[in-house]
Amino acid sequence: MIYYRQKIDNFNEGFENHSVIVLLGENYNLLQKDSKKISEAIAGSNAYDEMRITKYFNQEINVNRDEILSRLRTKSFFPGRQVIMLNGLSEKDHKIITAIDSEWQSQDAITIVTMDKLSKNSELKKLLVSSTQMALITYTGNRLDSDFLKNKLAEDGINLDGDEVLDTLVEFTNFSSEDILENEIEKLKVFKLYDESPLTTAEFFDVVSINYAINELSLAVRLADRNIIELEKSLSIFFSQSKNPVTILQFVTAYFQKLYLIKLYGPNSYNVRREYPFLIANDLEKAKIHEKRWSAKQLSIALNSLTIADLRLRKYSSSFQRSILTQCLRKIVDI
Repeated sequence: MIYYRQKIDNFNEGFENHSVIVLLGENYNLLQKDSKKISEAIAGSNAYDEMRITKYFNQEINVNRDEILSRLRTKSFFPGRQVIMLNGLSEKDHKIITAIDSEWQSQDAITIVTMDKLSKNSELKKLLVSSTQMALITYTGNRLDSDFLKNKLAEDGINLDGDEVLDTLVEFTNFSSEDILENEIEKLKVFKLYDESPLTTAEFFDVVSINYAINELSLAVRLADRNIIELEKSLSIFFSQSKNPVTILQFVTAYFQKLYLIKLYGPNSYNVRREYPFLIANDLEKAKIHEKRWSAKQLSIALNSLTIADLRLRKYSSSFQRSILTQCLRKIVDI
């Protein structure tokens, strides 16, 4: 069964009946956001805390084939549906999908797969499209982001002056978290409150804080260096400035996602350049060094820890948030 992402309003209905859900597209960040939304719709917002979501990344998938199949029917201590996430599956390893589907029963864990591409005459694609039990969600690259952003800004009374400013906005969203994006859109709304002329690229750069991430990124760099002394110094400074722990965590996560992309595709790949254009301009050389120091498995463990911490941060007040963030980063240093 095939779905087109631009026609899906939400993931709250229907997807719990599929054995495998494949998200196919080159926008890594968008696929990660949507896979999180689907997993929460299927398993609930507490699934990460209750360890009912298990993640495997790229090279781990084929190596852990038997373990993945056994997890289909593994029961959790907590009630509720379980989810298996296979991130960055390559087409050559696609047989794991057909194996899961052939063994799957209605109460088993649901598997969410992200893939960047399939070959033109892919047998897997034909199988997914014809299946009633498996689902394929296709993405149209950045065009989806463009349409979404254009409509969102239009609803707020902001029109855009051509494709250049729209493309710039798309790049910024690929770099930013949803919270940061919302904050910057609010700035644009205020800026254009009494001005009905279209927003230009120059105005966008005047308003949006492209470089405000530098300090938070320095924290991510120290974490990737495993420099615990400098890391804790930076945390102390940020906390004294009342910086939001959620925002700090999001920048750290963005940097480690970039390291993982470099590990998968290489530093000069299209995927890396497109998903993190602003980061790449500032610190690609550091990222190349860090990528060599961290294995794919270590990066996947770190990203999983950051995801769990993000969910926990949103449940507590700022004093608890600081403790959660500090503990998470200390744990990652020791991976």
